[in-house]
Amino acid sequence: MTERRKGMTLIEIMVAIFISTIVLSAIYGVWMRVQRQIAKSSARQTLQNELRAISNNMQKDFKAIKEGTFEAPPGEQSADGTRMKIAFDRFKESDEGKIAQDSITRVEYELANGMLVRKSDDSLKILSTNLDSVVIAKSVDEGALSATDLEATDKDFKAGREAMLDIAIVGKRRVAGSREEIFHLERTSLVMRDEYYKKTNKTYVSNFDLAKLETDDVMKADSTQDANFGPGQAYTREMLESLDVPTLNGMKDAQKDLMEQAQEAFDRVNDNMNDTDTGHNIWDSLAFWSDSEGEIVDDMRDDLVDADTYAETEAAMKKLDEYAAKKEESFLSRSIPGWGGLSQDKKLVYKQAYDMKVQDRAIKAMNAQAKESDPNAEEQPYMIDLATTVENQTFQDESGTTTISASDNDARQAESEALKSAYDGVNLDWMGEFGDETEEVQAYNAAKSLINDGRSKLYTIELRDKSKANIELIDSVIASK
Repeated sequence: MTERRKGMTLIEIMVAIFISTIVLSAIYGVWMRVQRQIAKSSARQTLQNELRAISNNMQKDFKAIKEGTFEAPPGEQSADGTRMKIAFDRFKESDEGKIAQDSITRVEYELANGMLVRKSDDSLKILSTNLDSVVIAKSVDEGALSATDLEATDKDFKAGREAMLDIAIVGKRRVAGSREEIFHLERTSLVMRDEYYKKTNKTYVSNFDLAKLETDDVMKADSTQDANFGPGQAYTREMLESLDVPTLNGMKDAQKDLMEQAQEAFDRVNDNMNDTDTGHNIWDSLAFWSDSEGEIVDDMRDDLVDADTYAETEAAMKKLDEYAAKKEESFLSRSIPGWGGLSQDKKLVYKQAYDMKVQDRAIKAMNAQAKESDPNAEEQPYMIDLATTVENQTFQDESGTTTISASDNDARQAESEALKSAYDGVNLDWMGEFGDETEEVQAYNAAKSLINDGRSKLYTIELRDKSKANIELIDSVIASK
């Protein structure tokens, strides 16, 4: 009788391993898809909450603007909304949250390199490091009115529209563990109350205006003193020695809050940079005889992330700037016919159009992707549309008569048409489909993104170090009392 051996043959083991591999691969694929969906939903929810908080903050500020104080210096604004600096006086709020018309505070909003900062006489707040653009526009277009429009026939209705602002806030956030970016658009409209009241009632005078004639000199002196101790300022021992200990402790707490904000923003910017996809393929690292484009940018990214001081960050930024400038000149030559022979003024217009078209290329892909998952999803507006939507500007003279500056409107219209023409002349077909570019294009895009993040990082370092120095100085002054 032949004895049967127990166990599995080699072939049976190999078949079992093969089947197990197939099953585990399928499970892993499902798990990865679920993880990506969770990360995507989390990024979208976080971004939506952040933009809604910014929108609510802006609504409160803009509703309380004192008429005639809004400032938006032309040189500080970009046509596509990616750079903005505005300032205005707003009425303060009472303890009950109501607008108090007997006192005001100066407010500034500044957007640069994706970071939005709100500064007032007594506080500074980093609202976001994930913004793409902010566009603020008047709701009414005088040039488009017909004789039968309510704006033309009803003075109160017209006043309400003239005092109304439309705000569009676009944010973007990278999805953790992928090269995908989530975009979200938050829109809101509001009426600037003080401007509305003055347009509808020529005799309306706020409590602040009534008291202003008698308090102007005092307020000027106070505002000069307040400016010395404003948020983001570097203190001196001479400034602090005249203050008592409770006041110094209060200032120290405010500086600690600023330092914590700066450090949190610093960490968020570093996270953004770590998530930046350079297009570097790990297999390229095996080709030790030459560096790939992605690997070059990878190394520069690591230097920028590791930088902790202002000087270290500037040095890392310089390398990225030099790399991006060299690539950019090559890309502009490929995208714009006759680029080398254009005048400097023409180059500036075409460069602006090129930057917008690159952004719109990404926005187009993101909009298509959003529609696939949700047919009712609101599309993010294209940069060229935001930049070339010309609103006729109105001005009020002292008598309250509204006039239109035709020359200014004509100039803005001409600039808009020139930008549209340049935009149409930019050809990006050589880049291929968005998301499937060559490593050279991916590396360049990554370098540009890192440069923007690096500028934000410089701001956070400057704020952090200034607050730290202020705290040390305050402690020194307290110890000497």
